[in-house]
Amino acid sequence: MTEEQLGHFYEASLTAGTILAGFIGTFLMFRIQREANYHRQPVLDFNPCADRARARDVYIGLSHFSSSFLLIIIAALGSMTFGVCWPLLALAQWGPAQRGPAPIVAGLVASLIVVAAYFVDELVHYRILSTRLANDVSEWKKEWAIVVGGVLLAAVAFGVTYCALKTGA
Repeated sequence: MTEEQLGHFYEASLTAGTILAGFIGTFLMFRIQREANYHRQPVLDFNPCADRARARDVYIGLSHFSSSFLLIIIAALGSMTFGVCWPLLALAQWGPAQRGPAPIVAGLVASLIVVAAYFVDELVHYRILSTRLANDVSEWKKEWAIVVGGVLLAAVAFGVTYCALKTGA
């Protein structure tokens, strides 16, 4: 790669890394908020002796550090390291970060795989990947047309776009 191509690569990987980190951050914030709500929740205290109701926190204590929570934290660290920090350091011409595109690509691909594992873990945790899924699918009526139509439309769009880009049209 030329120096100019490498610079464009670092810029593109920084863009990809920040998009991935933002996506992961959204899921991480959802998880933190959910676990915080399982730890404590605000309620109104309707004490008849008091002159007015007031809010207070009630300890629930049902939050826990699940396996999917660990996966999304690992994915966040990976995407921030390889998709944000590494390209920024390379653009700033810090020697150890300028080893080429391989560590950045490998780190971002690994982060994507961990995010995919997070989704599978959530599907297993909520028993969506089970016989319940087969039972739910059997209840689909008009929705089948939407699912089949959406998948077919995506396949056609992929084919048309691929062919157009391949032929240079």
